[in-house]
Amino acid sequence: MRTFRLSTVALVLGLGLGASAMADEMTGSVKNVSNTARTIAVEIAGKGVQVFKFDAQTQFKNTASAVDIIPDEVVTIDFAQAGAENRAKVITKVIAPLPPGVNRITGTALKELLQKGGDSLVLIDSRPAGRYVQGHLPGAISIPLPDLEKDGAKLLPSDLGKTLVFYCGGLSCMLSPKSATIAVKLGFKDVRMFPEGEPGWKKLDYATESSLSFVKTGNIVLIDLRTADKVASGHIPRAVNIPLAQLKNAEKQFPEFHGAAIVFYADTDAQAVEALEWTREWEYGNATLFAGGARAWLSAGNPLLSGPAATKISYARKLAEGEVAIKDFEELVKTGSQLIVDTRTAEEFAKAHFPLALNIPAEEMAKRYIELPAGKLLALHCSTGTRSELAYDILKEKGIKARYLRANVEFDTGNKAVIKE
Repeated sequence: MRTFRLSTVALVLGLGLGASAMADEMTGSVKNVSNTARTIAVEIAGKGVQVFKFDAQTQFKNTASAVDIIPDEVVTIDFAQAGAENRAKVITKVIAPLPPGVNRITGTALKELLQKGGDSLVLIDSRPAGRYVQGHLPGAISIPLPDLEKDGAKLLPSDLGKTLVFYCGGLSCMLSPKSATIAVKLGFKDVRMFPEGEPGWKKLDYATESSLSFVKTGNIVLIDLRTADKVASGHIPRAVNIPLAQLKNAEKQFPEFHGAAIVFYADTDAQAVEALEWTREWEYGNATLFAGGARAWLSAGNPLLSGPAATKISYARKLAEGEVAIKDFEELVKTGSQLIVDTRTAEEFAKAHFPLALNIPAEEMAKRYIELPAGKLLALHCSTGTRSELAYDILKEKGIKARYLRANVEFDTGNKAVIKE
């Protein structure tokens, strides 16, 4: 078996993901992790998506387990090829280095600074603007790294005595370290970095906020937590009225798709934070608040609607590129008009599967895609959508057209499938 090492050297030296000083060294960013299939997919520049199997013998460094590894983080992997599988021996989460002249700040300490208020602190989100508008730390401003590189002196405060705190997408993210380095070079005396970034903030169960533009046009569920009389006097368009006092008993109203973006607003932001705590217990990881609520909406020059608001949630998820809707997938199964490709393990497939389905596990797709019939329309599925999306990404790189189902698929004892968001 040939053994490879995915090294952090290229990352730290700024050579780029996938850059290689020697033939046996590579590095990549996490595409997705399936704890059900025990696989981790890593995207490597010039090599595409590579899939690795992990098991009880796999060692983890800088993280307790695969559960704490999230998309876009960078990992290094020692692995060995065994047949069609790449078996991970050691998986290491890459920790972005703290630049010279930059101090680390913890989430707890940052929250205390934010609660104190004042204008001495400037919190900066270095991620792309699209990520910022969906959810960011309270009070943060958006200065994506490319913008800072072009025009840092104009975008940052003129007062070099300000405390600047940068964050981005997690411990592996290089956007905030590079941004902080620019600030130091411009002469700022107190530059800090919150390495855990937005994912770490949410892991501490702290609230994140959505921007007005996302509330206006995003594919969201907007919840007005105020009483019905206040809602009738003026509410944000598209809002559904579920008073805070009734929220605890409203879980069944929320979308089956737990990746849905839920945005709350209320009389006070503290009330919206309370609602966030409930929805996070219900495992809606993309729940945020709209700071200032109806007042902020109105002060930004947007009209409020008068009269009662809807009281029932109606949510239609916008499909991602390559994704197939549940009802369309069910029709494909019924008619047999496309080849159903089951990307679960052979063991899962043997227990139950769709009639005439072809089984190629996601972790083997990069090597076994040649088994797919040429020119045949393909529809991919697994048990949750994670593995089918991974297989889709691999086939896309190969120039093979396919669609994937992102949903929960369970088979009962009669081999009948139940598909839910």
